[in-house]
Amino acid sequence: MKAVPIYGHGDVSVLKYEQDFPTPVPNISEILIRVKYCGLNHLDIWTRMGIPGISIGFPHICGSDIVGSLEEEYLAIPRGSRVLLYPGISCNDCQNCKNGSETLCRDFSIIGGLSNYNGGYAEYVIVPKTNIIPIPDEISDEQAATLSISYLTAWNIIKKLQLEEDDTVLVYGASGGLGMAMIQISKALGIKIISTVSDDSKLNFAYNIGSDYVINRMKKEIALEIEKITQGTGVDAVVDNAGQKTLMISINSVRRGGKIAICGTTSGSDASFQIRSFYSKQIQLYGILIGSKLELLELIDFVSEKKISSKIDSVFPLADVQQAHNKLERGEQLGKILIKI
Repeated sequence: MKAVPIYGHGDVSVLKYEQDFPTPVPNISEILIRVKYCGLNHLDIWTRMGIPGISIGFPHICGSDIVGSLEEEYLAIPRGSRVLLYPGISCNDCQNCKNGSETLCRDFSIIGGLSNYNGGYAEYVIVPKTNIIPIPDEISDEQAATLSISYLTAWNIIKKLQLEEDDTVLVYGASGGLGMAMIQISKALGIKIISTVSDDSKLNFAYNIGSDYVINRMKKEIALEIEKITQGTGVDAVVDNAGQKTLMISINSVRRGGKIAICGTTSGSDASFQIRSFYSKQIQLYGILIGSKLELLELIDFVSEKKISSKIDSVFPLADVQQAHNKLERGEQLGKILIKI
């Protein structure tokens, strides 16, 4: 099959397009999927580059936002049916798995991420049968390929932080996948959004998808703008997917008793902050890792009901995965980048 495996960690040059990579063979608990689209996420970059202390087997195929069709019938789902994949892999036996909290499983990993399961940069992928989810008719393949990572994470954040109508939330990176997802879902729930962008060319995009206020972080200091917008109170919550460079900004921007969701490390994984500011403001800190399969099912229903449509920045052919990674790393996208298989 055609595929883009990596044989070691590194820059985009390690992404090797091949036309005769072995087609995977499922075992009795797995099923073969013909991949149609795979959405890009920063997880793809972290997997490609590697994270100290985490090892995976090679060759490895990245890509976690996978949409395709069944190569065989499964239960009441006919062969050829359109499906998206829940990206989480867990033991299915521990108490967390039985309680529907599989992301807390000690064995939890993400398909196409830093795991032993290959992902969607290929014509075919095998996954546990329990990971397949039929796609409703009202959701296109392209839209479905944006849901399983960014939108599921946003949905989980809103649930875990118990965000409600008229709450005000700061979201970094309006033009990225998670930023767009948080803005669109929050808008549908009546939550007010202050978002950030890195360039004035992205302002209209941020407003058009539902931001109430947009801050160009290259021109204005975020925490000072938040103080002006909220009249000194601070936001109810911050969605921090950047990490190293933004954690102190998040602490300074959130109100007393407010909440911060940590869900990414796009600016670095090691951060320091003023402990006194943190406990004096009695801030609640949440770690968020995508969400459960049940939450993905809830999200699909919500997206269908509210007619939420993610913005697709660009679609690259499988052979051009290197260019797609370059665009994502440079932060040039306005919405999601997809790979078409």
